[in-house]
Amino acid sequence: MNKSIIAVLAVLVLGSCISDITDTLDKAQNTRGVVWNPTIAAPLVYSRLQLRDLLEEAGEIEFLKIADDGGISLVYSNHAETQTAEESIELENQNYNETFTLSTAELAELNANGTVSVTYNRELTYIAGANETDIIRFKRGDFDLSLSSTLEHDINLSFEVLGSTQNGNPFVPTLNATGPNLPNQASQVLDMDGLELDLMQGGLGHSQLVVAMKMTITKRGTNPIKPVEIISYTLDIANQNFQFMQGFFDTDNFSSAASEISLDFFASSTGGSFTLADPRIKLVFTNSLGFPVDARVLQFDGISASNTTISLNDLPEPLPVPNLSLSEIGQTKTDSFSLNKGNSNLADFINNRPADIQYELGVSGSGGTSARQWVLDTSKLAIRVDVEVPLEGTVRDYVLESVQSFDAGLESTQEIEEVLFRLYTENSFPVDIATQLYFEDSSSNTVLDSLIIGDILILPSADIDGSGKVTNPNPKTTDIVARNQTITNIQNANQIRLKAYFNTPFGPDGTTQDDVKFYDSYDVLLQLGVQAEVLLEIDLEGE
Repeated sequence: MNKSIIAVLAVLVLGSCISDITDTLDKAQNTRGVVWNPTIAAPLVYSRLQLRDLLEEAGEIEFLKIADDGGISLVYSNHAETQTAEESIELENQNYNETFTLSTAELAELNANGTVSVTYNRELTYIAGANETDIIRFKRGDFDLSLSSTLEHDINLSFEVLGSTQNGNPFVPTLNATGPNLPNQASQVLDMDGLELDLMQGGLGHSQLVVAMKMTITKRGTNPIKPVEIISYTLDIANQNFQFMQGFFDTDNFSSAASEISLDFFASSTGGSFTLADPRIKLVFTNSLGFPVDARVLQFDGISASNTTISLNDLPEPLPVPNLSLSEIGQTKTDSFSLNKGNSNLADFINNRPADIQYELGVSGSGGTSARQWVLDTSKLAIRVDVEVPLEGTVRDYVLESVQSFDAGLESTQEIEEVLFRLYTENSFPVDIATQLYFEDSSSNTVLDSLIIGDILILPSADIDGSGKVTNPNPKTTDIVARNQTITNIQNANQIRLKAYFNTPFGPDGTTQDDVKFYDSYDVLLQLGVQAEVLLEIDLEGE
């Protein structure tokens, strides 16, 4: 005799996806009987998480700092730098030219002896704005020298730049112009790589090329010597890139350094407040500019996830940037200063939960010509900002929120009467954690259902002693039942939103909270199980 009955079957699900429930139903269609222990939910998750595991979800933390007593600090680090000296100091093109007329006596000597030498010494000003330039060592550039003459005879020009060398050798460019064609010309473009110009040979003691030009003229055959003969030279110094400079530099508005730090630890916060007992910010300056630097903070703003901005105050002005003397060419110096809640408004700055810190420094020279200065092409000022957040303080209604796509993967939900989620926790953190889970339609952000009725305290705070340190973990079992309509709503959801609420314990008066400290040894045990109760029609055969 065939009988149709409605049997209640509890299915223990051992997978990590709710869709396994329906797979189990398919396999149980011809089952004659089921033994069910309704008090047990099969474990889906067993996990013990230490604090450092949880903090890995906080984003790009430079490193976790563990104190000798096990206390933990989050450290975020960021680096910015000015332009290099090569990018900030542009060398002007230099242009020089002069025309010389041979004297009657010089023409007579050339005609009588077949040769004559004439010498001209010149102090040529090297133009560099308000700079006073002593030495320039080049890594590239064009030294373009040319001459032109009315003479129909051979001319050798020796153009010695006094005190200057190229790759250790005296710098003496030469040109040879040979007649008889007019105009009688010669030119040469020299690569300035390795050239070191000494600009201190003139009367000013800086910014002058002292040049000794020697022209040797050799008579060519019967070519005529006219009553007026001239020789002109032109020098163009262009496309200059220096490797080293010494002198005095006009460095107003030399450059600036700007950057921002993303503090992912605060980025997901959508509400509540907290106080941190001892936050710190350290600014480290690394200087390789060989002139006195005046650096000032133009901006140092902390912007929360809710777009509230608090500026960091009480920064030194000017900032303590180390200086380098002429005897320290090529060296780099470092100095720093730290801010804390005692010497600044850092407590308010950090307690604003800055998800993003934006800062900018203006940099210029501090002036003065009493001491000569220097720069390399690579010279710059760099700044490193270290934000250290020791995990010690209080939390009140602090909210973290996370949204992600979701697919329950359920089939035949009409056959599922209810699903029981059982969560067992052991919390050794000194924080109460309540949570809520929302199932949503992402196209309209409409909440279709929630898993929990009211915000349940999933993880009650561990017991702490008078110093705020945990003495015993706090265990708790939480059962959450999802019935047919909720299961249907979950199936229709394609987005899940998790909100977690954090509170450190309140004192006896119920309003004040004592600071608590987080240690590396703290952890939380999470065990999640699920069991489904389904309605299943089973065909039984028998007499």
